[in-house]
Amino acid sequence: MLISWWCMDLNELRIFLEVYRTGTISSAAEKLNTVQSNVTARLKKLEDELNVCLFYRKSRGVEITSDGKRLLPFAKKIMSAAADISSEFKLKTAAKGEIRIGLTDTTFSECLPAAMSAYKKKYPEVELTIKTDSSAALVEDIMAYRLDGAFTGGVGFNENIESVRLGEVNAALGGIKKEIRDPSALIVFRKGCSYRDVLEKWAASADLQNVKVIELSTLEGILGCVRAGLGVTCMPERLLKKYDVPYEELEDNYRLVETNYIYRRDIKQPAAADAFAALIRKNFLTQTE
Repeated sequence: MLISWWCMDLNELRIFLEVYRTGTISSAAEKLNTVQSNVTARLKKLEDELNVCLFYRKSRGVEITSDGKRLLPFAKKIMSAAADISSEFKLKTAAKGEIRIGLTDTTFSECLPAAMSAYKKKYPEVELTIKTDSSAALVEDIMAYRLDGAFTGGVGFNENIESVRLGEVNAALGGIKKEIRDPSALIVFRKGCSYRDVLEKWAASADLQNVKVIELSTLEGILGCVRAGLGVTCMPERLLKKYDVPYEELEDNYRLVETNYIYRRDIKQPAAADAFAALIRKNFLTQTE
């Protein structure tokens, strides 16, 4: 059995994790830009190496088994370590020049300060320009060559964009108990924000048809309105805790919001952008695991 572990292909673990996240072989194949038969074969090879069944095959997707759940934390740690190794040895030359990076307001508040401080100490010759906006707007900026890279939520991408999945954030409903039970307003960023999408889906599932929407441009404004009892919002749970905003957990089907680092496939990533992405990813994963 030990020999099988040493022979294990990282791609098998990558496929295992993607099947778990998407819940179907077809969705995992689409995400990984491969064919379903390859996903099925790699998954079967991994199961044979470990001598276990990792997923129950059903008519509509798959369900992870108890052995699959045992493998899950190890697979995540191995893939994270592999990414760290790649980042460490990929940047053989010193990062220099100017880079333009986009982040959502929630990413900015959660992980940018620590990453910026570490980055400036390690790469003092880089001029870093930061833009904050909604996930959808950042995708548009990437497509228009206005940004070198961006950290976004789980929005739709196209064939021109390379997406590196960083992890998932626990989203929660922010607001006083009365507003969460019977909201008078949904307090949100402009359209294109992943957390707004989650809140609107939650409201639709709760049959809240005529609730007004208050659209604000700053995190401080949204949190201030929520604290004043003017409505309900959706934000990362850690962010609501940090700013002492009352909150309640969301149901499992709304709770996890994916975060990605994206860039154009036709542009080679500058070493400086790779270095910044590595620092954000490390800081991001530390905060959300």
